[in-house]
Amino acid sequence: MRTIVAESWLVVSGVLGLIGFASGSMTILLVGAMIFGAGGIARLWAAVALDRVTYTRHLSERRLYLGEEVSVTLGVKNAKIVPVPWIEVRETVPRGMPANVKTSMGGGPGTQYFERSTSLRSNDEIEWPFTMKAVRRGYFRVGPTLLRSGDLFGFFERDMETGRPTDGIIVYPHLYTLPELGLPSARPFGELRGTNRIFEDPSRVVGVRDYQPSDPLRRIDWYATARSQRMQSKVYEPSRSQALVVAVSIPTEEEVWRSPEPVLLERAVSIGASICRWGIEQKYAVGLVANGSFPEAPRTIHVGAGNNPAQLNVLLEALAVVTPFTTVEMSRALEDPGNPLPPGATLVLVTALITERTQGTLLRLQARGHRVHVLKTSDRLWTRDLGSIQVTEMAATMEVLEAAALAAGIAPPVRVGDV
Repeated sequence: MRTIVAESWLVVSGVLGLIGFASGSMTILLVGAMIFGAGGIARLWAAVALDRVTYTRHLSERRLYLGEEVSVTLGVKNAKIVPVPWIEVRETVPRGMPANVKTSMGGGPGTQYFERSTSLRSNDEIEWPFTMKAVRRGYFRVGPTLLRSGDLFGFFERDMETGRPTDGIIVYPHLYTLPELGLPSARPFGELRGTNRIFEDPSRVVGVRDYQPSDPLRRIDWYATARSQRMQSKVYEPSRSQALVVAVSIPTEEEVWRSPEPVLLERAVSIGASICRWGIEQKYAVGLVANGSFPEAPRTIHVGAGNNPAQLNVLLEALAVVTPFTTVEMSRALEDPGNPLPPGATLVLVTALITERTQGTLLRLQARGHRVHVLKTSDRLWTRDLGSIQVTEMAATMEVLEAAALAAGIAPPVRVGDV
């Protein structure tokens, strides 16, 4: 309807001009001229309404723990002499992070809109602050933003999309101490293999050397190769530490087309994150395997074992972005030739089920000298024999912890549409 009205000014002014000219009525001619002039000014005003109008978005934090809040400040500024009679701002915010302001349902999955309208004088600016609370772990996008403005009468409009969804917020998984999980804080997985073993820390590159046929592709330094015109491999800093690799399995059903049970998925992520934190605190070189993918990256989650100061953040961020979608079977992820387990590493697998292939993989890894420990997140009966591999039941303990977390104000497990 507004488009019809906006385009009718030419028709109305033209008709009045013809009638006035034919009838010799100066009054009708003037009215037609005024409508034509007002319409032209309105169209021109709408055309420049968003020129030199800038939009800003500031987030106080990009990494949060459950229960924490992030302060968001949105701002628009008119940096020209011509005022903006009206402007509408529609910011896209994640539905999985409740805001302390009124929002409306968004157009995409897991989104909602923060909408405000105002006017801007010459060289004027205005800000809208609000907060969002982290009630479930995950990766949450803020943006894009739609700006809409026009002429004083609202006949003509101009839209502009800005604030692309590059602002991501990561909410870490809920963490528990080992005693809370029912695990002894001293040697919870027995005596870790490889005491004081020297292995290479892939997070610390100290140089390059000539490529060797046994080097995996991920070790090749392509920039150095291009400079020297011969294949070069990265040289990693040796680290004298015990290696602990935490593996988090996403599926909770053997049928891969079934979505995992949200409670069991969140349980596995929280347990895995808690084990990672414990390992870092104990000065172990901790790595991670999860058979999901990073956001917008079609690669399985692998974090090489390391004990540098930033390793815990890397591990928690990787677990925070785990979704219900499985990219590869856990058996293949654990025996990926491009991401082998460190020699003698202890493997802790957090899973709700054991498939036949995973059973074979765990037994092979144990035969190769790895200590393997399984943390079982479901209360179902497993029928596959894991031999001497230790399996710890976690379901009963976790049910109590989850009930306490819910009572403390932490929301139920994440839903697919909220991330």
